[in-house]
Amino acid sequence: MFRRTFAAGAKLIGGLASVQMGAAAVALTDKQLSKKPDWYQNGVKTLEESLKKLSTYAFIDSTETLDTAEHILYKVHDIENTELLWRLARVLAEKADMTKNEAEKKKLLHEAAKYAKKAIALEPGTGSAGAHKWYAYILCNLLKVEKHCKKDAKQLEEKVLVHLEKAAKLDPKDPFTLHLLGIHLFHNKDYKEAIKNFEKAESIKPNFSAANLYYLGETQRHLGKKAEATATLKKVLTLPTKYKFDSKAKSEAKRTLMVNLKQKLEDIEPKSDF
Repeated sequence: MFRRTFAAGAKLIGGLASVQMGAAAVALTDKQLSKKPDWYQNGVKTLEESLKKLSTYAFIDSTETLDTAEHILYKVHDIENTELLWRLARVLAEKADMTKNEAEKKKLLHEAAKYAKKAIALEPGTGSAGAHKWYAYILCNLLKVEKHCKKDAKQLEEKVLVHLEKAAKLDPKDPFTLHLLGIHLFHNKDYKEAIKNFEKAESIKPNFSAANLYYLGETQRHLGKKAEATATLKKVLTLPTKYKFDSKAKSEAKRTLMVNLKQKLEDIEPKSDF
């Protein structure tokens, strides 16, 4: 239960009331919680639900989920707790992905970086995979939108690699971290290492993302494995669009098949069962 994740007190606000809850309060059993006022119970449950949703490995495409999480996590943003802080950073980073306003995107990413960096500074001895994963993700996106960051691009890219590798080491079962690590290596033209991460991600959760298969196929192509690349990229087109990067991945897979691998449209379009 997420009620046990806090070492310090957390402030929850219910209507006009507020309460400072210490470690004992957040470790309440369901029976103990049921004896508390409704606004108190709702506050604890809302925070708990938000933390659970933000623990998913996958990307979140629901604006409603992110807005709710942001609302509740801002109420406890001053608590020095790694698990709270990296989730708040994640919310802001994913909201940045959704906005088309460049100024708003930059603002959200800088704020996200602040919380993620603090989360890492406070991480326990056992480490926090989520904090490192999302800090790396935020740095990647800052490199794309901030001109001044490009001056220190090499240094920032090295930071991204360090944090993604640490996240993968702390939680080797997260296919999305391996996917992000693979992308980073791919863009730095380290195809032999990139393919290992894409393949490992697939071994953990086959066909979990069209985007991962797309990058796997592209990496195979760059390594001269044209037959494998063709088969992989064709498979991309058969997968459902689950996450925010899947749609673009499917479009790029189709383009690569036709332009680079000289496939005909009729040979790559998914066949209907009807």
